[in-house]
Amino acid sequence: MMTTQDKPDSSVRLRPLAFEDCPAISALSEQNGMGKLDLPGWRAIWEDYPLASDFQDVAAGWVLSNDAGQVFGYLGNVHQMYESGGVLLKAAIATGWVVEAGQRGKSLQLVMAFYKQKGVDLYINGSANGSATRILTGFKIPRIPIPDYASPCFWAVRPQAFAKAVLRRKAVPGAGLLSWLAGPAIWVRDAARGSGRGRQSVAVERWTSFEAGLDDHWLRLSAAVPRLRAVRTAAVLEWRFGADLRAGRAILLVAGPRLRPLGYAVLMRRDAAEMGLEMMDIADIQAVGDDREVFTSLILASIAMTRKEGADALKFISGTPAKRRPALALKPYSYQLPFWQLYCKTAASVSVDLSSADDWDFSLFDTY
Repeated sequence: MMTTQDKPDSSVRLRPLAFEDCPAISALSEQNGMGKLDLPGWRAIWEDYPLASDFQDVAAGWVLSNDAGQVFGYLGNVHQMYESGGVLLKAAIATGWVVEAGQRGKSLQLVMAFYKQKGVDLYINGSANGSATRILTGFKIPRIPIPDYASPCFWAVRPQAFAKAVLRRKAVPGAGLLSWLAGPAIWVRDAARGSGRGRQSVAVERWTSFEAGLDDHWLRLSAAVPRLRAVRTAAVLEWRFGADLRAGRAILLVAGPRLRPLGYAVLMRRDAAEMGLEMMDIADIQAVGDDREVFTSLILASIAMTRKEGADALKFISGTPAKRRPALALKPYSYQLPFWQLYCKTAASVSVDLSSADDWDFSLFDTY
């Protein structure tokens, strides 16, 4: 994401990020409407990654700064290991692109540094906004071919709140009052069409930690259906979601036996309301062998947990057709995003076929 604020300085130069820049980057982010960084958590993205030793020569990002050490631009460079059909691929994921208006003429230097870096196989941008989309298109960076990713699925756990949000989105006068009439109508409609309703054929439990059984799950998951996905050992899942799980911002649901799980879902509570709704996201969902019954049971359990936690709706962005099909069978609501978010350039040495949606397993796990 790129935002701007006016503060010109002709001495600004590009250099690799140093963790001593953390406070300045946090201030830059907050001043440009991107929120204040959790500095320990931000550093942990690079320092605590279980496979960080494989990325020792990969930068954590780049900054635009002057001789006095002031930071006017930033692009983060998160490293992650991916796997497809037994082939390991090193990925760099762009995050937190922010540049002040006075230096926007130098902002493309950050993009060029990202795509010119050595030592990685995949160059991923999974959270591009409208401005970034235009720039990445201009650079002819290929889109990740997952068309359904631009059409999120929603289930209205609290119909009145959902109705109010939809009416406000459509700028209907008196949305608050009308929602008390529309809410019950949505409930009746959803019940009739089976939206978010069904039978869990696989037992699902809530776990409080990422246990060793998830290592066995990763081995079976990666072997069953070759598809590009980030490595998801128990240690990597702990790195990605552990702090949120302990803080109550994330929920881990696991399907099947404890020592040999069939699948799992990680739910994340959004920091800010979307469409005026208190929302929970399915941030990651996996099932060995793309088992449809496991996916369905996990989604139904996620809807029930969203209701239990007092949120208004559950959102799911499906990153592969195998997950989209069971989600659509539960009759979600949806809408079309106004711009494309997913881009990936591959190094010349990469021979893995990534030309179709089914070659990818992309989700909020992969975005920062």
